[in-house]
Amino acid sequence: MHAAPSALFRAGTLLAASLLSAAGASAQFSKLNDLGSEIVKELKPLQPHLVAVIDFRPPYGSNSAQGHYFAWILSSILQDRAKKNFTVADHLGFDSDLSKLNISSASLVPGEALQSAAPNLGADLLITGTFEKRDNGYFLHVLPVRVADSKSLHPIETKIAVTEFLDSFITPIPADIPRIDQRKLTENATMPRCIHCPDPSYTDLARRNHLQGAVIFEVLITSDGLPGWIHPVRLIGYGLDEAAFAAIKNWRFKPATKDGTPVPTIVPIEVTFRLF
Repeated sequence: MHAAPSALFRAGTLLAASLLSAAGASAQFSKLNDLGSEIVKELKPLQPHLVAVIDFRPPYGSNSAQGHYFAWILSSILQDRAKKNFTVADHLGFDSDLSKLNISSASLVPGEALQSAAPNLGADLLITGTFEKRDNGYFLHVLPVRVADSKSLHPIETKIAVTEFLDSFITPIPADIPRIDQRKLTENATMPRCIHCPDPSYTDLARRNHLQGAVIFEVLITSDGLPGWIHPVRLIGYGLDEAAFAAIKNWRFKPATKDGTPVPTIVPIEVTFRLF
């Protein structure tokens, strides 16, 4: 892996499929795995044709980056677990279809709005849910809903530990920290350069599904060369985003300079996962 001193750091992890070691799943990812297995067990007797996971909703408001991430990961886990039992809709594709149909995910709960939208959904069973952050955990309340009659099925609840990664979705940009653009650098300024960039690990879920792709974060690199604030910009799911986040936390940099003095700055960092 290497990071180039450019406007976008690019680091790639190349792992042979036969040599991939099982990445230790975080507590929160393990909880979602257990949740996925429980949902498959509940749905299997119903023999659904197509199951879709809807973005989880916070107590107040209808949209949340965290709620989208919970639903995306849970959808990926269900796809992996339910291959022989039922089909699970690609979450990003389903979100895109809802947008084109002007259907709000928040409206897809038991009631008239769901009954009205049902003919356009394609799915015969929806996984809806809410989440709430309390103390040291995110509490997820999952409610499967049968589309045909808008009937709620058995609810399932779980608690996911708070992590820096999950909180990074909503942590505000630090004030007064500049972004350095390689294209606009003067001769008196330099970009930061990564000097210690250990590779992230593949997750078992990503390995089984042969997932490859690039994750992008915005990262504040302090004047001491340490990664401070980290914010997700483009994710690929299957737990690789959190693996990349955890790796970047341990990276060390030669900081940016201005007039020879180390200064903090925010730069985009891309981590690419490839199998060969």
